[in-house]
Amino acid sequence: MGMFAGMLVAIFAFLTMIAAYALGGYVAGRMRTPVAGAGADEVAARDGVHGLTVWALSTIIGAVLAFGAVSGAVKTAADAAGATVQAGGQVVGGALQGAGQLAGGVVSGVGQMAGGAVQGAGEAAGGGGGLSDMLPPEARENPLDYITDRLLRPQESAPQPYSDADLRQQIAGIVGSVLRNGELSDDDRAYLARAVAARTNLSEAEANARIDDAVGEVTALRDAAQQRLDEAKAAATQARDEAQQRIDQAKQEAIAAAEKARRAAVWGACLLAVSSLIAGAAAFAAAIRGGRDRDAGTVWSGLLHGPRG
Repeated sequence: MGMFAGMLVAIFAFLTMIAAYALGGYVAGRMRTPVAGAGADEVAARDGVHGLTVWALSTIIGAVLAFGAVSGAVKTAADAAGATVQAGGQVVGGALQGAGQLAGGVVSGVGQMAGGAVQGAGEAAGGGGGLSDMLPPEARENPLDYITDRLLRPQESAPQPYSDADLRQQIAGIVGSVLRNGELSDDDRAYLARAVAARTNLSEAEANARIDDAVGEVTALRDAAQQRLDEAKAAATQARDEAQQRIDQAKQEAIAAAEKARRAAVWGACLLAVSSLIAGAAAFAAAIRGGRDRDAGTVWSGLLHGPRG
């Protein structure tokens, strides 16, 4: 239906152009001042040239107007397409950058979790959610302080002979190392056993048991963080692949549309050139016909002739 309508419009435009140029050529030939003493061929040539002059001037004016309209439309379409592509690129780039920051933030956060940096890792992983969402409520604010408190929690009857500020700082560093590396060295274990036993009045076996519990909690946190990291990487990879797929699809559609437009423009230019030549011939012939009616003193009304009153 759309192609049929387009053909009808093209045929109507072609016939209208031919009729307009023919009418213009006829008027030019009919209104030309005759030259005394000129032969029939000279008169026909002069009349025909006047018709061609009308055709040429009309073609130039039409071309200028059409060029202005087409250039304005093309500029508007190009600006709109450029804005759309730029906005789409910014959206895709922002999504890819956000996905990369999500994965990179989790990696950086897991590598910087000493001294209560788990919360910072959660923020780096996306702002509103992260590692802190995986922690128990009592450990959500600062898991290292929570685990250190568990290590240094004294028995009810245990004395507290000294301040534990320095000891807490050292133990927090060891726990942070376990959180980063997933392992507790023999030297660190021996130090923790001595420190916990001295601080809590526990036996060495009880201190080691408490250390094992703390290491287990840290390992669980680290495993959960690694799981979140893997999920973030998978999400980032999926988002990047989907974005790249959309970009490739958009490129192919743009190439196909450009090729279709190019072919339509080529065919349109060819048809316009042929139509213009036919219109020029019609203007030339109509001008000669107008000159004959001028010399005969008749007026052309449709296809009928009648004497001038």
